[in-house]
Amino acid sequence: MLPRYAALSHPAVALIALCAFAAQAAWAQDAGRTPPAGQRGAAAERFDFDIAAQPLADALRRYASLTRQPTLFRSELVKGRTSAPVRGRYSAEAALRRLLEGTGLAAEKSNAGPRAGFVLTAAPPAVMPRASLGDLAGYPSQIQARVWDALCADTRTAPGAYRLLLRFQVDAAGRLQRPRLLGSTGDGQRDEALLAALRRVRLGGPPPPGLAQPVTMLIVPREDGGAQGPRCGEGAP
Repeated sequence: MLPRYAALSHPAVALIALCAFAAQAAWAQDAGRTPPAGQRGAAAERFDFDIAAQPLADALRRYASLTRQPTLFRSELVKGRTSAPVRGRYSAEAALRRLLEGTGLAAEKSNAGPRAGFVLTAAPPAVMPRASLGDLAGYPSQIQARVWDALCADTRTAPGAYRLLLRFQVDAAGRLQRPRLLGSTGDGQRDEALLAALRRVRLGGPPPPGLAQPVTMLIVPREDGGAQGPRCGEGAP
């Protein structure tokens, strides 16, 4: 049984949900009762998502409007957090997991109500403690150098004229997986070229066990209209 939350008008609590249809308004008094077949099938229903990286509260509102899945969270829990982008066809649960990647939050299922939903909580800490950059035998520097070289290999993606957050994971073969742009450079063709460049990156070996993933990198423009800052051919900053 979930704890009772304050009324929706209370600023500390935000509830994102669409009004249930009248046929779903009746609340089953027997918590152990088998849900209707339609409700059981709702978990497997898939939706088309196109949610950009944005303030988490806004992304959750967009998510709820698409899935009609109630999502309960405390306002202070999501304040200042940014969602991961979600694009493609996913179930409501899979999409929410992707949306929360990198936020430090997790979604717990809740069946307390006329239809299933989720409650956001702080994600439990990883079993393995996060290593400092000095404990990783130069691997972060290798990632930075290889990504820099990949971006400099194409004039469309060469750093210097745009600011962008990149996020990706490194697999056991040293390849970058699931690269994402947390935002846009303002040029759709350049954005696509950036993703293609990241997919071509190959590192010298698997990541060390202590490397926190996903990895996030910030690409910044050169200062003073390009007069200062590192350039392609000078090595990674």
